[in-house]
Amino acid sequence: MSGITLDQFKVFSAIVETGSFAAAARQLNRTQSAVTYTIQKLEEQTGMALFDREHYRPKLTKSGQSLLPHAQKIMATVTSYRTHAESMVRGLEASVSIALSQFAPNASLIKLLADFQTRFPTVRVGISTITVQTTEKLDNGSADLALLPEFIPLGSTYRRASCGAVPIVAVASPDHPLAALKGKIPVEAMEAHSQIITSGRDIPDLRRNYAVQSLNYWQVNDLETKRLLILGGVGWGGIPEHMVTNHLADGTLVRLDPVTWDGLDHMPELNIVFAYRQDKPLGPAAQWLFDQLSATMLSGNHYNI
Repeated sequence: MSGITLDQFKVFSAIVETGSFAAAARQLNRTQSAVTYTIQKLEEQTGMALFDREHYRPKLTKSGQSLLPHAQKIMATVTSYRTHAESMVRGLEASVSIALSQFAPNASLIKLLADFQTRFPTVRVGISTITVQTTEKLDNGSADLALLPEFIPLGSTYRRASCGAVPIVAVASPDHPLAALKGKIPVEAMEAHSQIITSGRDIPDLRRNYAVQSLNYWQVNDLETKRLLILGGVGWGGIPEHMVTNHLADGTLVRLDPVTWDGLDHMPELNIVFAYRQDKPLGPAAQWLFDQLSATMLSGNHYNI
């Protein structure tokens, strides 16, 4: 079967689509004899007849019916290849990578990515999760964009758009000793019970013990594990409100009210930003994503971020 060409598949498909050799010739702007020769050559190389020519209109043989989807799939793959290559020549990037913090609600971004897929069908998207604030993935080039909390200002190295704020709540299971305390909970009571804290996956050693209230703490590197440990009564901890809204509503977790939290007299809110490095300009697709999410936040259509 050596020597089979994409053009032969194109003629094969055109005959099926138009219903005749003559109509295919007109569609392809060729002579009917050229179309006939192309199919005869394809049948010869394939080793079997693709059309039954005994009827007024050519009819696919069983072999032709079986092979047609393969020919069409090959043509579609080549078309996709050409489209992708042409997009890259025009400057459209092959892929966009996003680092997504677990502290940041992702509903807005996911909704936007559905639009992104329609607008940029040839651009692949890679998403990796991070936990605490870290720009490491932006700095080492493994992420083009990052949606993350800005505990401390990132500085002018990074262009960023504000994506709202995420309230942090202190919670415990309803049978935890702290859950029985009414009103403001003193520091001494918080210190007496194990706290579940979060460290970064890429930075496992705590450089500063943010919001560590307890003398005894358990350390995890993702918020989902933290949530499960708190639900299981292993300890108490602070967690983004959006992760425990349902649990607070059904009573499987209760909200705690500490007297102080990391030096504050109230529970904090984390500013969420969408960021990239100024010295690493975005490609057209990534820039569109950044601009659209920024515009969404400015317009107030946050849909749960």
